[in-house]
Amino acid sequence: MNINLLITFLIGMIVLAATPGPGVFGSMAKAAAEGFKMSLFFIGGLVLGDIVFLSLALLGLSAISKMMGDMFVAIRIVGGLYLIYLGIKMFRSSPNSTNTKTNREENKWQTWVSGFLLTLGNPKPILFYASVLPTIINFNEVRWIDALVMMTLVALVSFSVLGTYSYIASLSHKIQLNGKMQTRTNQAAGFVLAIVGIIVMIQ
Repeated sequence: MNINLLITFLIGMIVLAATPGPGVFGSMAKAAAEGFKMSLFFIGGLVLGDIVFLSLALLGLSAISKMMGDMFVAIRIVGGLYLIYLGIKMFRSSPNSTNTKTNREENKWQTWVSGFLLTLGNPKPILFYASVLPTIINFNEVRWIDALVMMTLVALVSFSVLGTYSYIASLSHKIQLNGKMQTRTNQAAGFVLAIVGIIVMIQ
């Protein structure tokens, strides 16, 4: 693939990742309530969703993805409801509710799934991969090595950009001094996550 097209793709990914939206707010809410490391699982789910859409586009299925409106509506509703559920759970959690190993592992899985569902139901990446990307890249000229490079760029950009947002948000988690402050932070982050879920459902 032409290096200029890869640069164009890279710029597009940076804009996609950096533009405020459900993914940004969701990862920041996770970081603020549960720390930077936990937010990385959320971002990992977002990245996998991006790679699924990129793979569909590279396989020439962008038209199919646009035609499957009902399926994406269903995914959006399920993803939104799941985010609302996690937001309520976070809002009601006590400061020490995630200390046990079992809870930490369960939270990692739930966090990863919520990020994945968010991307699948988010119109922004759907529009980028199914409509915008095909206008700047001729998928017929993309070799398997180019596809791997593009997927790697997706992961690097998402973890770098969203990771920066999340790290900044996680600073509030680090400076918590008492249980009351942590409870307030959990409530605020849970509220934001629930709002993100509502936005995913209605947009």
